[in-house]
Amino acid sequence: MQIAVVFAGAPGSYGYVVFHLASKGLVLAKQFSSEIQNITLLKEQPGEKSEREKLFSSGVAGWLWQRRAGLALSLIILLAAALRLFVLLKAHFIPDGDEALTGVMAKHILEGERPVFTYGQHYMAATEAYFTAVIYAFFGVSAWGMKIAPFLASLGLVGLNYAVALRYLGTKRAGLFAATLTAFPSLYFTVLGLRAWNHSTETMVCGALLLLVAWSLLWGPPSPPEARRWWGYTRREWLLWGTLGLLVGFSFYGHMLAVYYYLPIIFFLFLKDKLFALRPVALVTVAGFFVGSCPWWIYNLQNNWATITSFIKPDSGDKKAPLDVLNHYAAYSVPLMTGAYNYWFPVAALAGVFLNSVFLLTLAGWFVARWRGIGGWFRLSFKSARPVDLLLLLVIFSPLIYLAWGAGNVAFTDLDTTGRYLIPLFGVLPVLVGGGLASFGRWLSTYPWLKNARTWQKTASLTLVTLVLLAVCGTNLYLYRHADFVAAFQSPYFPQLRPPLDNGPLINYLKSQDIEYATCNHWVGNRIIVDSAEAIKCVDYHDVSIGGLDRFKSYTAGILEPGRKVAFVLLNLDQGAAPLENKLHEMGVQYTRKDFLPYIVIIPTSRPVSPKEVVDELHYPM
Repeated sequence: MQIAVVFAGAPGSYGYVVFHLASKGLVLAKQFSSEIQNITLLKEQPGEKSEREKLFSSGVAGWLWQRRAGLALSLIILLAAALRLFVLLKAHFIPDGDEALTGVMAKHILEGERPVFTYGQHYMAATEAYFTAVIYAFFGVSAWGMKIAPFLASLGLVGLNYAVALRYLGTKRAGLFAATLTAFPSLYFTVLGLRAWNHSTETMVCGALLLLVAWSLLWGPPSPPEARRWWGYTRREWLLWGTLGLLVGFSFYGHMLAVYYYLPIIFFLFLKDKLFALRPVALVTVAGFFVGSCPWWIYNLQNNWATITSFIKPDSGDKKAPLDVLNHYAAYSVPLMTGAYNYWFPVAALAGVFLNSVFLLTLAGWFVARWRGIGGWFRLSFKSARPVDLLLLLVIFSPLIYLAWGAGNVAFTDLDTTGRYLIPLFGVLPVLVGGGLASFGRWLSTYPWLKNARTWQKTASLTLVTLVLLAVCGTNLYLYRHADFVAAFQSPYFPQLRPPLDNGPLINYLKSQDIEYATCNHWVGNRIIVDSAEAIKCVDYHDVSIGGLDRFKSYTAGILEPGRKVAFVLLNLDQGAAPLENKLHEMGVQYTRKDFLPYIVIIPTSRPVSPKEVVDELHYPM
């Protein structure tokens, strides 16, 4: 110590101050370590408060200790927000064509339109368009404005998965583990949750709310005997059944993917009460359903059941064999959900094996642990059922719904054509895996050979599962470094597109040429419409001509008006503008060409040229 003082210097010197502070810090650290050790090793005595309770019963320490789970969840949500904001900033808030459609709809809502469904998709509610309209009303039309709704919804899912795990698995630790996995998922899940697809992330949010209400009905605390009842049910029970109907109705209107949640919930309601559909509370459930789905019914009654007919398509003759679809599901969809595979860059073999192992072994562990509850399904018995069994049934139903839906028939390409149809399973997996790790750690700490173990040995089990959880999240985040975030947010149907971050030069040029209408691929055109605040109206005429979705019928009518001056914004990545230029030469039409890579803009000058005249030269992917 004397030698240290000599080196520290005289009192008042910089070295002396540093040394003094360091010495105090060491003393405090030793005291803190000793106190923590005493806290963890002290045993509770019957009939009196433990030393832990005494220490944490008052003051700041008590306040923090009593709210530790809520504070930890708040920190997780803040970190989740930071991660998602980082991803959006790296992607420059760029949307794909479908997301830009949400922005266009939001602008139309401000102008007085009241769309019920997404343009051209009579099965997806315009949820985010209405929210985005509010943002546009205050801040103007922008690409970032349409990202706020999915950003908030994805953060809401973090908190909801905590609540689902807390209810279905019974511990706050399970909730925190589930929230952590939801907060730091694979890049694919993060991007999926941040896409402004009108009612995509909201489907997972509605599903989590459904699960919470279903838990209250199936396993919630019973009402006290003295509670007032109407037709045998308390006010709380009537409200729960009505809320269930309301959520089912709204999610049904939002997107039919909610059926992934409906089937296991209905099955467990049936297990508990075989006549639940005939009980008086069924009336309020049905009423809630029709209230929640009211826009769906009004729209379909006025439009000849357009939602139903959109799902009824003639057999194209290329339907895949069920076993081939399920094999593709296992080979591609499952690794996509675990993070071991994505469509943008190869995942290192070691990382893929680790992620697959953690997810699949945890799920396998659940099925082994709950074999009695699963056996009760076949006896139609609720006696041995536990809340987690409902989540396991959702996992089992998922590939079967995927197969019956027919989504797997379009999966046999190099494109991401099916990921969006599995979002309910994406949403519930963090609960089962994160909560499963927490439950395994708790089981391990109480296993017979550790029952009389010292506290540090029990702590080792928690440390082990926590390290696995952090390793999963760390692997996910490590893989983000390989990402081209701009490319990741492009349409899964047109991954080769590399659009400019700023469409301003293109839009300004078109305006300078007195162009109001242009024909181009809709993955490009919808974004140009938003970026120009609809000053430039784009029509994918070739796609419309071969039966594609005509999302803007007024645009299509306008671009075909006789004498209309039309610009052709091309994206033919293989042949450039050659097909259209050759055709214009054959027609004897003069034109100007200007490149805004990857765009090529052709504007006929000697006379207007209708898209009908050159439709064969506007083939995909123009």
